[in-house]
Amino acid sequence: MTVVRNLPSQLILAHAPWLLGGGLIVCIVACASAGLALIAAGQTAGLWTVLAGAGVPLALFALCIKRNQAIFDARAGTVTLQRRTIWRYEAQTIPLLSVREAALEELKDTARPVLVVDGAPVPLVEAHEGGNAPRRAVEAINIWLAQA
Repeated sequence: MTVVRNLPSQLILAHAPWLLGGGLIVCIVACASAGLALIAAGQTAGLWTVLAGAGVPLALFALCIKRNQAIFDARAGTVTLQRRTIWRYEAQTIPLLSVREAALEELKDTARPVLVVDGAPVPLVEAHEGGNAPRRAVEAINIWLAQA
C-alpha cells in the first residue's frame, strides 16, 4: 500500500495492482485483435482465439484485480477499509479507538500490513507482496496513530 494522503486529520493508503491489470488488458486486446483478424480472414480458429485467448485473461482480471483503500479519519474517529472489484464493493468501518497499532504479517519473503484491533489482526490487503511497501505502510500508519 502506498500513502495517498497524509494529513493530521486524515491518512489514506491505497493499493491497486496496476502492472498486473495493465498486462492482462494488453493480453486481452492482443488476443481479441488476432482472433478477430482470423475471423475476418475466414478462419474458424479465430473464434477459439477470441474465446480462450481473451476470455481467460478477462476472467483473471475480473477475479484477481482488486483496489484496496484504507482511510484513517481522526475527525470521524473511524478507519474505513474499502475493497472494489469489477462486480462488488465492500466496506468495513472500525472505530479508531479500537485500533492498537499496525503490524506486519510476514509469510516467507512477502508481507502485508494488518491493523491490530482489540488483539485480532485485520488485513488491509488480501495478498502478501514483496519489497518494502508493506513495511512503509505500517510505519506511516503507526506514526499517524501516535500523532492522532
